[in-house]
Amino acid sequence: MRSDLIIRPLGEDDAGDLSAMLLSQPAGYARFFYPFGFDRAAVSAVLAGRGRDVFTGLYLGGRMVGFFMLRGWNEGYEVPAFGIIIDENYRGQGLEMVCLDAAKAICRLRGAERIMLKMHPENISAKGVARKIGFVQTGSEPESGNIIYHLELGRRPGAS
Repeated sequence: MRSDLIIRPLGEDDAGDLSAMLLSQPAGYARFFYPFGFDRAAVSAVLAGRGRDVFTGLYLGGRMVGFFMLRGWNEGYEVPAFGIIIDENYRGQGLEMVCLDAAKAICRLRGAERIMLKMHPENISAKGVARKIGFVQTGSEPESGNIIYHLELGRRPGAS
């Protein structure tokens, strides 16, 4: 397999790739990642309505092996929510940090001062990683029980 890593924005034409990657993950592995339906129609609808939100795919040898998103800008939020999933066969290869670094750069370029992450309270391994890379618990969501974390990015460009 070629080792060319390509990171690019996703459009509606990429719904098949994203749906296939999401549906191929073992249920236990993807159980905490449920931002939208994984079937092609649901993914297509989300990508078609992306607006200012960001949906990005990571491809290795022409196959999607990861996905991250920054959502909330369409609804007018200044702080986007970060979501990520890496194909189980490729986790632990550093792709998670590639996604986070790209997300941080996008946020800084758009003037966001921080990123939000919501995490299921039973997602114990991810909570440890979130803290290790600088996310700080800032609250919880009463309706879902999800824990809310924020990562501070610093001042906006041009801010005094």
